[in-house]
Amino acid sequence: MQAIQGLLTSKPFQKRLGRLFSHPIALLAIATIFATIAGVWLTNYYQERAWVREKRFETFRQGYQEALELVDELSEVMSRRVFGLNRVIWVAKGTGTGELEQVWEEYYQSVAEWNTKLLAYKGRLARSIEPVAAEALGNWEDAALTDATSDPQTIHGHFFVAHHRVRKLVDCVRERCSGEAKVNAIQQAEQAVNELSVAVENFIQACTERIYEYANQF
Repeated sequence: MQAIQGLLTSKPFQKRLGRLFSHPIALLAIATIFATIAGVWLTNYYQERAWVREKRFETFRQGYQEALELVDELSEVMSRRVFGLNRVIWVAKGTGTGELEQVWEEYYQSVAEWNTKLLAYKGRLARSIEPVAAEALGNWEDAALTDATSDPQTIHGHFFVAHHRVRKLVDCVRERCSGEAKVNAIQQAEQAVNELSVAVENFIQACTERIYEYANQF
């Protein structure tokens, strides 16, 4: 060990070593080694960055597609129920086709579908779009509504009010209520369904705009 240390510290050895490393061939060899190392590192770095970008884009694309599909599904489900309510009103007024009891029963199938899927829709909205959208679909306050005189704040609340006002019209027709009572029931039912339609349209538009805003930020 001492011999090696002595060799390394000796001036003649250091001069020869200096001449070796200053030789053009040696410098070329050293440069080639460093270039190779740097090239491997840069290749690995950019490959890793490309993989990360690819995964991020794939995650975004999947989430974007799921969000659009959810909005389309919600639009279809809500439109079907709104149409069912309108159809009941038309038959109750005498301007629609079909028997009132049958039309009401067909509409009620959309009610069962809505109530069954509401919590699932809220969860998907919170994940795919934002929690605010889930709250706009339905919250605990509107879930606790007990009559049709309340001022609904969510889509579910609007459905609740419209449903009960249309059912009041159906009951009026069943009981052969007076002409004035029937007219009043029709007006209240139509007003509630119209307000529901506006709320649904605004909700779908807000969700769609939020999806596009997120896409533009990517």
